[in-house]
Amino acid sequence: MENDVSASASSLSPISGAQSYALTDEQRLALMAKAEAGNADSAFRLSLYYTFTFSDPDQSMHWLSVAAKGGHSIAQHNLAYDLYMNGTDLAKAAYWAAESQKNGNAEAGWLLSEIETEKVVSGWSPLT
Repeated sequence: MENDVSASASSLSPISGAQSYALTDEQRLALMAKAEAGNADSAFRLSLYYTFTFSDPDQSMHWLSVAAKGGHSIAQHNLAYDLYMNGTDLAKAAYWAAESQKNGNAEAGWLLSEIETEKVVSGWSPLT
């Protein structure tokens, strides 16, 4: 007998990316309490929920910023990337990419280089 356990059809069904970030109300409220108490991982998890499941850009950015400020290196990278791609504030984008790199995110170095190049090529300055 190789395997006596048969999987149910529902356990073999694929799930969407949004489903993998879903939260119950109870989970969401618990994460909010932890995030507001300074838990960067909880804030980052909320940002993913509001990005992929609930689709609320304002809430997503709020929790992403909370996580970044709390030292979450992936949140710092994602915030830097969002700021860079929106072109709204390259100085802040560079700041968050540098913070992410300092916190051990190897990919942030590439992003920081891209941001600095864009600042030079576009002639970007904080006053424009």
